[in-house]
Amino acid sequence: MQKESFLSFYLAFVLLLALAIPVFAEEGPRFSHSARYDIDGIMDITKEFGDPCTTGAFKRQTIRGQGKFTKSEDVQIARHIMSFEDEMEWSTADEAVSNLQVTSRIELCARPMSAAADDYAAEYVYDNDYELIREGYDIRQGDIISPYHPLVVEGLLGVSPLTRQVWATAVSSEPGHEGAYKADFIAAYGPGPHDEEAYGKGYRWWFDDDDMGSISHGDRYVGNYFEIDQYVFTSSGETRRFLSISSPFSNAYIEEDLSVTGMAEITDDFKMDNLEPGIDAITLAWHDLF
Repeated sequence: MQKESFLSFYLAFVLLLALAIPVFAEEGPRFSHSARYDIDGIMDITKEFGDPCTTGAFKRQTIRGQGKFTKSEDVQIARHIMSFEDEMEWSTADEAVSNLQVTSRIELCARPMSAAADDYAAEYVYDNDYELIREGYDIRQGDIISPYHPLVVEGLLGVSPLTRQVWATAVSSEPGHEGAYKADFIAAYGPGPHDEEAYGKGYRWWFDDDDMGSISHGDRYVGNYFEIDQYVFTSSGETRRFLSISSPFSNAYIEEDLSVTGMAEITDDFKMDNLEPGIDAITLAWHDLF
């Protein structure tokens, strides 16, 4: 009888990039990692990549169970941007006492649609020549409001996020059955109006006018977007997905809370392109995003 191997380890790859004024050119500091796994036995693996505040996204993944398992991954991370290619296939051992399960959770730094947490009212103020000195507001609790609104940025009005900016998937296969998970994603979130003191103008975006009707950005602004291609499969087991992502620029959102017992096969292609990168921005993809 083939001797079973036991594999139990914790892998954490967390890139902590300080929130300091950037000084790098287009080809700035990067973190890259490639790995291949071929396992036949009992496994317990936890992996973490990135930081949602400094690398555009954070990814946490766990793999637990008994069986045959292969995995390949390639990741690149730079300040405010992450690119990830991930492919896994497995078959749960016939004698396993539980399903072999793969769970992946992606958390975005991109800010969601928001609603005002309180009422806020202020009258318009003019000088003696009837020139506008201060904007007036009549905002009611529950009104949709941009997280980049001056009142929010200045801390005068609290907001409640309408989505959690999460893309989470869990796939498990019963003993004697197979499963697969493939996901390629890229996420970027560059500095904006709320980061004026920490970043030079070349690296952030801003509103051109007080009514927030026009936006400009620096040549090295990394962008604000999330794109993912995902495929999940199990011949018999349990599949769960939780998607909760929105954009305050388009006021569009996606919400999904899915649970399937049995066979499941799901293919997904999702794009949220909020703000395009500058012409000299660092890029981690070989293709054009916009």
